[in-house]
Amino acid sequence: MPLLLAVCGGGEDGRTGTTATPEASPAAGPQLPEGFPADFPIYENAVVTAASRLSVAQGDIFAIGMETTDAADAVRSFYEARLAEAPWEVGNVVEIPEENTAIVEFAGREGGQAGTVAIHEEQTDGRKTTITISLPAPPSTVTPTPTASPGP
Repeated sequence: MPLLLAVCGGGEDGRTGTTATPEASPAAGPQLPEGFPADFPIYENAVVTAASRLSVAQGDIFAIGMETTDAADAVRSFYEARLAEAPWEVGNVVEIPEENTAIVEFAGREGGQAGTVAIHEEQTDGRKTTITISLPAPPSTVTPTPTASPGP
């Protein structure tokens, strides 16, 4: 099963749209990290609350957190449909009813990128659906700075 990360963050506003574009204005809240796939579907009624590129033992990962007031079923339907289109494909959908959560596992058809979209619905003071995307990032293009070796 691909790595699933919980993403938390704050922000009243965020970018909305159906495809990922890192050009959100600074006043709009967190922006998608540089290098995030432009063809990855972003739920149109969601607000980006957290977005980062994390370094983990398995390599870099894009971790995106979003929120919407739409029902989790609508969000799940969106991701199942959009991730069934090229260049993506749905691998599996895991339901965790006792936690009001569904996890859509997907992969890229041409490069094998595999990730997850976790959809969780809360019904406290109204409906809030959180969306957490975990997607492998391409290798960093930053060249490490050489360190001086200790002398004799």
